[in-house]
Amino acid sequence: MSRSDDASPPDYYARLGVQPSASADEIRAAYREKAHETHPDHNPDDPKAAERFQTVREAYQVLRDPDRRESYDRARRSPQVPEVLRITQQAPAGCGGYLWRVFAGLAAVGVFFVLEALGVWAADVWTLSLAVGGGALVAGLITALVARRFPDEATDVSFRLDAQHLQMRADGRTVLRVGWDRVDRVEVRDGGQMVMRVAPAAAQGLRPVPPVLMAVDDRSDGALLRFDLSETDVPQHVLASFLRATDPIPASPADK
Repeated sequence: MSRSDDASPPDYYARLGVQPSASADEIRAAYREKAHETHPDHNPDDPKAAERFQTVREAYQVLRDPDRRESYDRARRSPQVPEVLRITQQAPAGCGGYLWRVFAGLAAVGVFFVLEALGVWAADVWTLSLAVGGGALVAGLITALVARRFPDEATDVSFRLDAQHLQMRADGRTVLRVGWDRVDRVEVRDGGQMVMRVAPAAAQGLRPVPPVLMAVDDRSDGALLRFDLSETDVPQHVLASFLRATDPIPASPADK
């Protein structure tokens, strides 16, 4: 998955291999060394050499200028956090979610053959109606059970977070919209996992939407929603920064 730009400035010091406390002479010397290593003329067989050389040159142009370096250092200390954070995921459709559709077709064919073997097609209309209706009911119930066991996986999931609420859409429809005043806690965990505890009414009728909303655990003190954002286009630390910087969001102490 491609990832969107980080909310923080790029690390120009890391590009040159120096510490933020490096002197102007140290920065100049580091640039000469890095420029020599990455210059396309010295890497004729590397198609990405020009790109790497450009990133080194960009870093040096900022850090060699005292005013630009001061502005850059100020931005590093106080990274800009957007007022609205948008998270998207384009997920490949998994075959597991479609097993119940295949089974529905097989069940219908099975009912047909059973009725054929019993010879009900030659029976009177009431017997035929009862046999067909009963067979369809049994096949439908089994299909419903399989559908609950293998839910469809959404292939287009997006989030919109702002200072008022969180909204989640899956395959073009809104599946969750909750204000922060109805959220008790939001926690970002390692691996791109986000756990949110909401008021019971806020998650009423909500079901998992794999591969992002993985679980909806109803509890007496509220519903626990578990999200897997590891394959979305926003890095974990960007999400954590947004939660920390947006006061109405009740982020956990670890995220604060």
